[in-house]
Amino acid sequence: MIDYRCFRNDDPPRLAEIWRAADLGPGAMQPMTVAYLEAGVFSKPYFDREGLVLAFAGDQPVGFAHAAFGPSADRTAIDVATGTTLLVVVVPHERHDEIAAGLLARCEDYLGRRGARTILGGGSAEMTGFYLGLYGGADIPGILDSSACMQRAFRAAGYEIADRIAVLRRPLSGFRPPVNRLQLAIRRATALRIIDEPARRTWWEAATTTGIALRRYELRSNQEGPDGAAALLGSASFWDMQPLAAAWGVPAAGLMNVSIEGPRRRQGLASYLVAEAMHDLSAEGVTLMETQVSEANAPALRLFGKLGFQAADHGTVFRKPAG
Repeated sequence: MIDYRCFRNDDPPRLAEIWRAADLGPGAMQPMTVAYLEAGVFSKPYFDREGLVLAFAGDQPVGFAHAAFGPSADRTAIDVATGTTLLVVVVPHERHDEIAAGLLARCEDYLGRRGARTILGGGSAEMTGFYLGLYGGADIPGILDSSACMQRAFRAAGYEIADRIAVLRRPLSGFRPPVNRLQLAIRRATALRIIDEPARRTWWEAATTTGIALRRYELRSNQEGPDGAAALLGSASFWDMQPLAAAWGVPAAGLMNVSIEGPRRRQGLASYLVAEAMHDLSAEGVTLMETQVSEANAPALRLFGKLGFQAADHGTVFRKPAG
């Protein structure tokens, strides 16, 4: 008989044990420890014990699943209208699929009781409240293809594909920024500002990135704006991908986001900004760069393809059909 219950304060060692025993693929931190789970899950101010469900076969923990919510539109609070089951982790077991289905059903029930009208499977750049640095890489790319057992659980429960995420990587050994007439013109007209541990811009950004080493690159015009300050043209945020990078044995940085001010888009600024940041990080010893892009975002895929990024894995964000 399989029993299920929500999280208790003495469960962290059990969760770490389940994680270590499960086949989660190379995109999962191993070996998992209680300290890593504390930093990436339990310490978050919005952690709700009822959303974390454990499965037991007798006294033996055999699986867990975690359901949660993302931020409101203004990033100041949790929005329960959309919820997701971030992970369904089950150890090798003869009743594996049954255990996974039971965990997922209880997560769906939790999300529905809290008020979710849209139910997803897997995290994403929008639903990245937990497991950053523990699963997925530079961000949370839904459920990775390399976590085949987990994907099977969502498909068996009738979930459909909502988005596909490409996990892109680029070795930085010998990297040099592209040199052409456009890039030289941008260099003459702009200044690059590097900010270590920048002030978090929203409550959600603070809640999700506190505890990680964050660096922001800002591209500013050499000309002063109406307020007397150099106009901000765009920015890119990177982070030291710990503890995953340590487990991989390489110094790795993750590009979390890059944004160009609306009127300045499609002028080569994003390519210049990312390339200059990659060169700077390479000079500081980073040897691997990763970013994640929706396969529906053709311009971003072209941008990173030109910079030499290649797909290392793919992930799926699932959606439960209405009704």
